[in-house]
Amino acid sequence: MILKSLRSRRPLALAAALVIASVSLTGCGGSDPEETGSNGSATIRALLAAQPATLDPIVGARSAQIVWATMLEPLIAIDSNLAPTDTGLVTSWTRTDPTTWTFKVRPDISFSNGEKADAAAVANTITLTRDSAASQLKSYFGNVASIEAPDATTVVVKTKTPQYNIADLLTTVYLVPPKYYQEKGSEGFAAAPVGTGPYVWAGANAGRDISVKKNPDYWGTEATNAGITFTWANEAAQRLALIQSKSVDISFDLPPAQASAAKAAGVEVVSTETAMKIIAFLDSTKAPFDDPKLREAAALAIDRDAIVKGIFDGQAVADAGLLNVKPGQQPAQSVKADPARAKELVGGAAPAVQIHYPAAQYTNIEEVAQAVGGSLEQAGFKVTYQPVDYGTLVKRIIGRQVPGISIFAGVPNVAVPDYFVSGFLKTKSITGNCPDPKIDELAQQALEQDGTEQAAPIYEQLNTMSVVEKHCYVPLYRQVFNYATAPGVSGVVFGPLNTVDFTKTTR
Repeated sequence: MILKSLRSRRPLALAAALVIASVSLTGCGGSDPEETGSNGSATIRALLAAQPATLDPIVGARSAQIVWATMLEPLIAIDSNLAPTDTGLVTSWTRTDPTTWTFKVRPDISFSNGEKADAAAVANTITLTRDSAASQLKSYFGNVASIEAPDATTVVVKTKTPQYNIADLLTTVYLVPPKYYQEKGSEGFAAAPVGTGPYVWAGANAGRDISVKKNPDYWGTEATNAGITFTWANEAAQRLALIQSKSVDISFDLPPAQASAAKAAGVEVVSTETAMKIIAFLDSTKAPFDDPKLREAAALAIDRDAIVKGIFDGQAVADAGLLNVKPGQQPAQSVKADPARAKELVGGAAPAVQIHYPAAQYTNIEEVAQAVGGSLEQAGFKVTYQPVDYGTLVKRIIGRQVPGISIFAGVPNVAVPDYFVSGFLKTKSITGNCPDPKIDELAQQALEQDGTEQAAPIYEQLNTMSVVEKHCYVPLYRQVFNYATAPGVSGVVFGPLNTVDFTKTTR
């Protein structure tokens, strides 16, 4: 199989025309290259690959945190090793017994609308995360029995059974103001988010741009720029053209070809191996992959090394595991591509399989979907493609409405294996594609350990069971994320968990 020949054959002219029209209309948020704030600092113009599906962190996928995290803050901050630190809104935590955690909240913090960002607000946010029907993190907090705020700076979380990673989980829970969130609801909050962060909402043009401005009352170190205007262009060629023309200050998510072209043109490009991995999820609850033999055939048909080499020219990292959450880690056992065996397992039945993927959401995702489909066709499957926008795909997955294969990213916003176990493996998870009482039992055993190190052998067993034995997941690769900056732009801080700190960015 020659992956480079599997480029999309769907018409792209209309999509490209729409992108060009959108970019020209927005003028990249209407920000003139010399635009400055009242204090003389510039507004940073950031170009994304796709419009955020929602700016509500309770229900939104973490791919949109690049925008909302300018205004909202996680309950617990992390350090350069991705470990929780005491520098954020929550300043300390203790595990007073196996099922009780006590957290201390930084005093005298307010939301930008004046509400108090106290322990009651923290308890409310954790409760929303646990109880909201559409919560992205709902499955992670199902073991939480109670959340109380006995005073303005103390939150007590009790779990039904021991759970070692509660503090880790709070590093990806973003604080929302209780009264405002209740008044506006999810959609209303997403239309004008309010938080405690270094920036505040400055407005949006629907479908065109989103702007934030520096928060003059921020409790921490204030931003060095006046604000950020986010625009988006689905086509990588447009993102390259706009950074080359200096129409934007930062262009995110450049595929390898565009990154190389930018470098050749003298544009500064930063490449970072991220913790984000692209995974093919096989739904074992519906045909055709309710047949274990066909799941094995699909897993053996897909050659992740060929995808990395043929589509990314090596600018991605083939990854054969699911629960190896940090860059550089690989599992003890994995599945090796074996097209001949895959074809033998399929036989002459020609089972139909749909491949669902979020169009324009990830670098070269169209080509990746075509490559996966081409591999399955060579094994004897009859393949159809279902590209949809990211928000729609997430809603369908949560609603268990996606048969066949879903290709999307797993981002361990919490750098512990349980983030993927609770998100993907357990019966009551986001994907729910591989229900198995034994997996649920092992997942619970892992959480009851004293910490990640003690739980590591159980996670290795879970990885082997779900990926190597049951073939419910086909890990493909870790993304190497490229972004380009215009001349004179500095101070962008991009993290391996796909986070961006703009506060030190200048131009």
